[in-house]
Amino acid sequence: MIKGNISYCVYSSYLFATNTLAALYVHDYVYAFLFGMLTITSIIHHMIQNTYTSIIDRVAVYSVMFYGGYVFYSHIINNSNSMNIIDLIKYILIVATFLSVVYLYGIGYFTEKFSFDPNNDVAEISHCLLHAYGSIGHHIIIAL
Repeated sequence: MIKGNISYCVYSSYLFATNTLAALYVHDYVYAFLFGMLTITSIIHHMIQNTYTSIIDRVAVYSVMFYGGYVFYSHIINNSNSMNIIDLIKYILIVATFLSVVYLYGIGYFTEKFSFDPNNDVAEISHCLLHAYGSIGHHIIIAL
């Protein structure tokens, strides 16, 4: 974040509010609650970056990730006998968005690229992409 300016990641964190609304629309109140928490913690963390906000944000991230994984896995198990091409496309997109997030964050962490690039502009844009990919993937899970 450039001193005196708000991080782009604060703005991209608002994408998670769309997941909250989508989860409310399909009456998945657990997902809605978790995404509501992630929206709040992500905005706060990207405004006030310190150890405490980082830990709280990570708890929210992992909660959404594990719950989304549970919903995705349950859908596959419960619908394995009636899978069609649309379901297969959704599954591929969910896995692709998940792997994109893992790549941007995980590989970036070990290579000091993407979200961890020394160039702050690259790091910010990469992290915004991470927010977008995660939001899209979870929108697809919500729509299953």
